[in-house]
Amino acid sequence: MKPQSHSASSPQRSRVAPQSRAATRSNSRSRETSARLNGSEDLDFQALRQNRIRADENRANLRLVPTELEIGESHNELEQFERLVEAKPARIARKKAAKTPCAPCHWGLLVASMLLTALSIPLVYSASTAIALDQHGGNPDFFLTRQIGFALAGFLVMIFASRIAPQKLRGFSWVLYLVAILGLAATKWSPLGASMGNTERWLRVGPITLQFSELAKIALIGVMADFWSRAARDSQKSMWPWLFAGIIAGIPLVLTFLQPHLSATLVLFAISIAIAFYAGAPRKHFTAIFASMAILAVLTAVLCKTGSMPFMKPYQQQRIAAHFGGSSKDDARTSDYQKLQGERAIMRGGVKGVGLGASLYKQGHLPAPHTDFIYAVIGEELGLFGTLGILGLYGAIVFFCFQTGHSAACAFDALLCAGVGTLIALQAAGNIGVVSGVLPVTGMPLPILTYGGSGLICALLGIGLVLAVSRAQCGEIEE
Repeated sequence: MKPQSHSASSPQRSRVAPQSRAATRSNSRSRETSARLNGSEDLDFQALRQNRIRADENRANLRLVPTELEIGESHNELEQFERLVEAKPARIARKKAAKTPCAPCHWGLLVASMLLTALSIPLVYSASTAIALDQHGGNPDFFLTRQIGFALAGFLVMIFASRIAPQKLRGFSWVLYLVAILGLAATKWSPLGASMGNTERWLRVGPITLQFSELAKIALIGVMADFWSRAARDSQKSMWPWLFAGIIAGIPLVLTFLQPHLSATLVLFAISIAIAFYAGAPRKHFTAIFASMAILAVLTAVLCKTGSMPFMKPYQQQRIAAHFGGSSKDDARTSDYQKLQGERAIMRGGVKGVGLGASLYKQGHLPAPHTDFIYAVIGEELGLFGTLGILGLYGAIVFFCFQTGHSAACAFDALLCAGVGTLIALQAAGNIGVVSGVLPVTGMPLPILTYGGSGLICALLGIGLVLAVSRAQCGEIEE
């Protein structure tokens, strides 16, 4: 019976206790109010006041709901923790990248391109001495000093491009594209356009001549990489991406064709198709494109032999007709004269070559020994070993470009690197194919080795962009 009475009385005490505490608080407040009204604070009132202060402090210490200040402090601590968590994988990735095979890529690319640039100076000097003595007041160093200046300028441009942050490469590519389009238009329709022979490919600004078709190649690689990295999936369902890509590539294509500059036009077209292919566009479209190109090539050869090919200059038709017609007359008036002389120069060099500076065909037999046909002079002076060494350097540059693109973190970087590698490979193969008699004469320069500032600087610019991607992979450039 006693436990039952105890259990029954406990709820009553629990109900009475809050009432007594409330009554105590109300009595203390009334006493405080009366004391204030009386204008006196006796000792009892001061004691009650101290008790209230201590009670408020105890309630604040036991409070479960945080204040706004505490919420803000905890929020800041959470943000700092999240930043540390996000930054840790990036630091780990950079440490791993320094140990992965991708890390030496930009060093190999840098060494190969610098070796090729350094070799261009003595090779251009050897190939150009006869022309310099004949056309530039007997100064044999005319082309040498200019080539050294071009090489230094190209090196600085490459270093600048290699330091561009990855997130800025897209915008930089569109700036180059706009500059190239304006330069091509000014070359064709402004008074600054300079014509040499039957072409208008140069823009003369004081003592400097600029060839914007070389810049257009690098710019088109960047903008096409940007476009197809965004639109590759849409091209599976719609033809609109192909239309926009055709507009982007068509503007520089038309402007270079009007100069006329057939080799640059073909290179720009090939770059556009290659980047779309690398991006994963539908294969059925490429089948139609390649079939159309084959039909167009056959029609071009047939019409050029009859001299009725529209939109092409007579000398261009004669070169194509001479290549497919098999003319072998050793006469400077025939269109295959340059090709025949280039083949003979390479055959004269044999395996070991005749020695640097001892070329015979550069002395008036080759019309352009220091530009389009410098590979023939290399074959004559350095022989088979020298030409294979040059091919090895080009192969290394192309390999490192594609290797960097294969390790890239995003589609744009991969397409940019693959585009630069494709450009170097196309131009090297095209020039060597012309010199060896496989292709008709088109005026395509040998990248980096050919004399000329625009080609050398723009080629090193493209390599610098690949170096920027590679350095970002290795953590040398912050994302």
